[in-house]
Amino acid sequence: MKKFEYKTESFNTPACTGMQSKLNKLGKEGWELVSVCPTNSYESGLAEITAFLKREIE
Repeated sequence: MKKFEYKTESFNTPACTGMQSKLNKLGKEGWELVSVCPTNSYESGLAEITAFLKREIE
């Protein structure tokens, strides 16, 4: 049976500056993006997005 480890990364919005380059770096390390979720919302709008990643444990 496969085993996985999990990781979260948070990105500020609205621009999510550096999100793509950070996710590409993590992908090269074997991390796979599973989902994203808005977090820390305020009346003025969304403040943060959290990315959930996994990779297989050898």
